[in-house]
Amino acid sequence: MTGANKALLAGLPDRVRQFLAEPPTMEKTLIELNVSWPRLTAGLARMADAVRLFVITWDPLEGVVDRARGFATTNGGSADLEIVVYVPTWSLVRLAAERNSTLAAVLSAMAGSAVVTASGHEEAVNSSRYPDLAARGVVPDLLSDLAAGSALGAAAQITAVSVEWEPIGLGAITDLVQHAFGPVDLDRSIVELAAVADVRQGCPACTGDRFGFPGALAEAKEAMCPAHHREAESVINRRLARANASNPDGWAAIAGASLRIDRPHLPNGLAARLPGADASIYVIPAPAELAERAEAVIEAAGWFHGRAGDFALALGQEPHLVGQLPDWLANLILDLGRAGLGFEAQRVGDALGQVDPDQQAFFDGEVCVALAEADLADEARARIDANLARWPDDLWVRVHAGDALATLGDRKGAEEHFGAAMRMADESDDNDAIAEITHRVRMATRQRPAGERGHPTSQRRQPKRKLSKAQRKRQARHKRRK
Repeated sequence: MTGANKALLAGLPDRVRQFLAEPPTMEKTLIELNVSWPRLTAGLARMADAVRLFVITWDPLEGVVDRARGFATTNGGSADLEIVVYVPTWSLVRLAAERNSTLAAVLSAMAGSAVVTASGHEEAVNSSRYPDLAARGVVPDLLSDLAAGSALGAAAQITAVSVEWEPIGLGAITDLVQHAFGPVDLDRSIVELAAVADVRQGCPACTGDRFGFPGALAEAKEAMCPAHHREAESVINRRLARANASNPDGWAAIAGASLRIDRPHLPNGLAARLPGADASIYVIPAPAELAERAEAVIEAAGWFHGRAGDFALALGQEPHLVGQLPDWLANLILDLGRAGLGFEAQRVGDALGQVDPDQQAFFDGEVCVALAEADLADEARARIDANLARWPDDLWVRVHAGDALATLGDRKGAEEHFGAAMRMADESDDNDAIAEITHRVRMATRQRPAGERGHPTSQRRQPKRKLSKAQRKRQARHKRRK
């Protein structure tokens, strides 16, 4: 866990310390811990006995809805009560650092807050109404009173229930969705299909097997006889329709998270710091926010060296678009330059080149344009020279050199590079590139309005366009070869 030094791990038993010192950051996993407090009153003790504490390496709803530092909800009622608490690894470390405390103290405070808050609303908890009331803001979030949780007792004992990090499954996803959207009526009880007269060999239902829902039943139905296959389909459709009708937003969140569970993810809470793949490219954040976004991109890219497809999926790109970056990221280098953040643009270009080395020339080309947009003329010209020395025959290195020099007011130099790029496009019969270069030449000959290159200080809306057809072909070209 990034930042989990010996001081933060103090007060934890060895096995828990080992779990939290090196969690599998790039896997979607959890561990269960037990927290106990001595000498609690009867009401608090009952709630404490119901607590199940989990540490997670992936938040299924991160980037979907606003996220807190931790999440807690209740399942069941007076006879079968469960109070489940989920703490992301990154939140755990950051909270401990912010409070100048330890991971043990933060875990105790979070679990303790759930105990104290649930005890103060015992009737709603026992009647199973608390999740719905909490989602509607009628009762407080179970983790809203960390001070009271800390006051429950510094002598809390934390032990490991899990013997290893375990995959996050539908149960955890359902709990986290319930915290955000309220309960979803998803019947997950074991399914036993009716006996049939025409028993078929190889049909698991004909032999009397029972099936977990939904995964085990969905997997087994393809091997079933026609009668049991129809019955299985009916059970699945009926239960899923009931879940959707009970809470459409919650059910959509469960379905979406279940799809993402097999895809790469951004670690350490980075998804909450970056836009979704479908974010608008027409509203450009203020420079300070752009700088923060650049830092998050650089950090995220560091986990995906040489894995461009996985990086795109982790950013939320749909599988059929994994050869392309999300539009907001494809525009980020130039947006940073226009905001006067040329050096940040350079670092982003370098980071993206580590993710997709095949596109390094393209990113470096955009960097020289960004440096020019940021009025860093010497740096822009130096980058142009370096790019041409490294990739003398790359069409887009030439195009971007022309863009950068046009931005600097060097029309003659720009025309030279655009002309070289046009000859390359002609030789390769690349009509899309020819059209794009023609457009660039036309734009370069226009007189720039006064102050166009000024650096904004607040969020602005400006005309933007997605990557041209020629640029998209360039981005996807190497992906089709693999």
